[in-house]
Amino acid sequence: MADFQANSRPFAALDRSGRTRRLRRLAEAALTAYDVPVARLTPLGRGVNTMFRVDGADGHRYVLRVQRPDGPSAAQVRSEMAWLAALGRETDLVVPRPVPARTRDLVTVVADPAVPEPRTCVLCHWVDGRFVDERLSAPQLYAVGEFTARLQLHGARMTGLDRGRVDDLTEFGRSQVDGFSDVVLDRAVATAGGDGRIRAALERARAVRAELGCGADVFGLVHGDLRQDNYLFHRGRVRAIDFDDCGYGHYAYDLAVTLDELEHLPQRNVLREALLDGYRSVRPDAATTDPAVLNAFVGLRRVQLRLR
Repeated sequence: MADFQANSRPFAALDRSGRTRRLRRLAEAALTAYDVPVARLTPLGRGVNTMFRVDGADGHRYVLRVQRPDGPSAAQVRSEMAWLAALGRETDLVVPRPVPARTRDLVTVVADPAVPEPRTCVLCHWVDGRFVDERLSAPQLYAVGEFTARLQLHGARMTGLDRGRVDDLTEFGRSQVDGFSDVVLDRAVATAGGDGRIRAALERARAVRAELGCGADVFGLVHGDLRQDNYLFHRGRVRAIDFDDCGYGHYAYDLAVTLDELEHLPQRNVLREALLDGYRSVRPDAATTDPAVLNAFVGLRRVQLRLR
């Protein structure tokens, strides 16, 4: 009786573990679309999407992502996978490599009666490595800076992808022609509690965006969420995961996300300079690494996190 009641409860009424159990069945259905012999499926506790580690009977390991319903559309996820596939073909940067379904599509949409809406699923090869967290060193951040710059250079060549802006303010902002208009900004400030400091931060970010413009030297396709949970190290090399937030924006925004995540570390000033030195070794873009520009985007990022 208890199992029946648990299975009949509305999906929205379930806690995270309950939803994961429902989505596991959906994930198992998604995996039937791939030529991957599954030996074990293990939920992963990180991220806003539901993730499963897939241990293959062939000895290979994969990760299956079940997309959140309010996230990017299937077409947008397909664009994300197209970028990852191109990175795997055209560079030596280590990122998740998408696994095509038998149909050759990089996206699988699956429905399950116990889940309210169909879910977009993607399967990628596992990326080995370790997260360093508090023990980050200057050489490691130099490598992250190099990686970021090379990722952006490749992203500049990717055209026609269905991805949004990384600097949109709230869902309302995404629906507007100008995602940083007065109306959007006013609503964002009100949502965040009407704090005058928030308004000042957003107005500063808006002014910097306008000053930079959208030329190819300062604006393009970026990772959008290159924080400590999304870069790891393996045999001395940096690797990046979780491109779910990738999109179009200023290159300085990409760097600002990484910089903001270092603020709690005592060695943050050394790490900051190492990151920027590594970036400049590939892209000596004065505007992108200007301290005032970076600080403006750090402020924007903090407001975005508050609005989530």
